[in-house]
Amino acid sequence: MSLDALPTFVACSITRLLRWPAIRSCVAIVGVGMLLSGCKPKENPPDFLKGNATNNSTGSNFTIANGATSSNLPGASAPGTSSSGASILATNNIAVHMHEGALAGSLYRNGSELGNMFLPETTGGGIAVFDYDLDGRPDILAAGGGAPDVPSKTMRGFSGALLRNQSGFVFKSASEPSRIDLSATYNCAIAIADYDGDGFPDVLTTGYSGLQLFRNCGDGTLELVSAPALESAGAGIGLVDSQWSSAAAFFDANNDGLLDLYIAHYANWSFDNNPICKVPAGPGSSESVVDYCGPREFKGLTDAMFENRGDGTFADLSEAVGIDETLRGLGIMAADLDGDRDVDIYVSNDVDPNLLYRNDGDFHFTEVARRSGVACNDSGIPEGSMGIAFGDYNLDGKLDLWVTNYQNEVNALYKNNGNLFFTYASNAARIGLTDEASVGWGTAFVDMELDGDEDLVVANGHIETRAIGSAFDQRPQILDNIEGKFFRLVPRDGNYLAVPQPSRAVAMADFNRDGLLDYAVSRLNMDAALVENRSKRLGKYVVVRLIGTSSNRDAIGASVRLDAGGKSWVRQRFGGGSYAATGESLVHFGVPASAATDSPSLTIDWPSGKSQTVILNGWDRDILVVEEP
Repeated sequence: MSLDALPTFVACSITRLLRWPAIRSCVAIVGVGMLLSGCKPKENPPDFLKGNATNNSTGSNFTIANGATSSNLPGASAPGTSSSGASILATNNIAVHMHEGALAGSLYRNGSELGNMFLPETTGGGIAVFDYDLDGRPDILAAGGGAPDVPSKTMRGFSGALLRNQSGFVFKSASEPSRIDLSATYNCAIAIADYDGDGFPDVLTTGYSGLQLFRNCGDGTLELVSAPALESAGAGIGLVDSQWSSAAAFFDANNDGLLDLYIAHYANWSFDNNPICKVPAGPGSSESVVDYCGPREFKGLTDAMFENRGDGTFADLSEAVGIDETLRGLGIMAADLDGDRDVDIYVSNDVDPNLLYRNDGDFHFTEVARRSGVACNDSGIPEGSMGIAFGDYNLDGKLDLWVTNYQNEVNALYKNNGNLFFTYASNAARIGLTDEASVGWGTAFVDMELDGDEDLVVANGHIETRAIGSAFDQRPQILDNIEGKFFRLVPRDGNYLAVPQPSRAVAMADFNRDGLLDYAVSRLNMDAALVENRSKRLGKYVVVRLIGTSSNRDAIGASVRLDAGGKSWVRQRFGGGSYAATGESLVHFGVPASAATDSPSLTIDWPSGKSQTVILNGWDRDILVVEEP
């Protein structure tokens, strides 16, 4: 029997070897910055939005219809070339390049320079890629973080940055014209979704003492409709959440076409609950120094779930739906894990068992992580889990789970056996051989070189200032999927993979519209990194964008199958994932040259229960599919 065939239906042990500080999440400010005014009239968009689409479109280059259309999007590069025209040097076929200074102004600050060693400083900020102005180019929103104000016992927030895509890897600040300012809280994770169904993507941030929600007005501006001060004054929309929120995911909990919201909470840290923790000054040293405390010094918190009422407001249903676990949550993935057309919730927790809430319909959920085999590692021990990805690593048509973990804990790969049962597959897939004593954060499944199997992108960075056996800055990783059998670490190469960095969130996108997915990465006390995929092309691609009509408009939970050359590939539109990030709202397929035959087809299984087939007219194209009535 192979290692990955061994079941892990063993109940998780609540105890584990004590490690030094291993905590990560986000914080928000108790005070409030400037509150934004309401939306401008949509009839008069500013000059920089000329040619923009209307509420019922996804961009000026798309035609909305029941079916699919393809388009050459703005900023597209010819296949096989980089936007700069530079030659592409591939190592093991996969190669990436960081565009130095491309995201100037995206600085995330955590306040660590003040020397307080406060827990919220360890977790980093979020990043999101979304086409906020619907001009066909993916824009970037970077969290700003904040700093503690010890005398007032509050966490100040910084404004963050919205960067508008000018062309490929060239960005320009749009924070001022868009009127977005995240400083009402010490902000962290960013979740993007069209919560009001008007065709324009909206913005939610998590934080220490409350959430922020910005409604996209459709004229290039974003209106703050929920923040702690607004909610306490009775002028908000019902997103009352005073706990330390670490992650968020929009999804349609009851298949009514409206996006509901799940919020993960982390720990009960506060200015009054801030123990002093010490660690050895170095290997073998008898002296000790102050460092960040570990998660075991703090109790976990209960997560929250909000129902979208459909009138622009939300209602807290946490107690009603049975969300009552008091754990240290850091990540969320909202996806249809069992293929029954409703969306389930997977939550990664720090040194606590992870959770899987099976959606039973009508806001009824059952926690099944232990029986499903995805709560702990293969020894039944919970780990320091953060980032989450969902993809078909072994090409069997069933989507598998991937979870990044703390130093000296192998990142977890759970193979999907069907019927909501998973097997711990990290050993069989040789994940341990890719370990570099790293602390893993943001992550994604993505076919980097278009060979038909999904590789793994991982951002790493320590939280301990005096890590033993590792370092604070750690090199990012790409794990090359070898024909769905095992993973191999892409060697250190170039100006990105070779450079240790304090990385956190990862958001995938196709910035230059060449069919190779690139990504943006948030970093502690640094501007975000913009990473171009310059891998050798081993096949063709199809990018699919979805609009639900009977289903939720963002099509979260929709499954897409591509059939070509006698083979099939499966992907899904999900909510949340990675860590504190939102990637571009697309479904990406790479197909090896041997299978890139004529007459490929797509089959979309919508959350509404409908299925739809689209015949493609060739390869290397961007397809928009609207759910048929």
